[in-house]
Amino acid sequence: MVYDSVSAAKLTEKVAEVIAKALKDRGMEVTSVPVGDAKHLKIEEYDALLVGTPTMAWAPTKPVKEFLDTLDAGKVKGKMAASFDTQMRSFISGNANKAMEGKLKEKGFTIACPHLLAYVKSEKKAYHLLDGELKKAEEWANKLADSLAK
Repeated sequence: MVYDSVSAAKLTEKVAEVIAKALKDRGMEVTSVPVGDAKHLKIEEYDALLVGTPTMAWAPTKPVKEFLDTLDAGKVKGKMAASFDTQMRSFISGNANKAMEGKLKEKGFTIACPHLLAYVKSEKKAYHLLDGELKKAEEWANKLADSLAK
């Protein structure tokens, strides 16, 4: 799993941690790293790739876009992938998952399950996950585990 988390609250990282724990609880081996530490990973050596990011200006963060651009389609074609993002609950916030899924498909990945949207809110100039979003992330990870196990 490769993710970016830009707010001081590290909300996308919290979602990534919940997903990783749920997958590990299902017996899966998980490597989870911030996108800045992903350069050393040989993605072709993994069975699946999970990518997570906050939605920024209707898109993934620049480091996540750059990471996806560097993937060698010849080495990852046919592998499974899934994405998740954190975003404000608003029709104008956009959706980074659409761009990530598009890039993953372009590189030859098969999307393992529908993406996860984890909603955040801003209160007193600080971001927080909405109630229930971490539970939703755990449930999503269990569905992902089912899909990956097939």
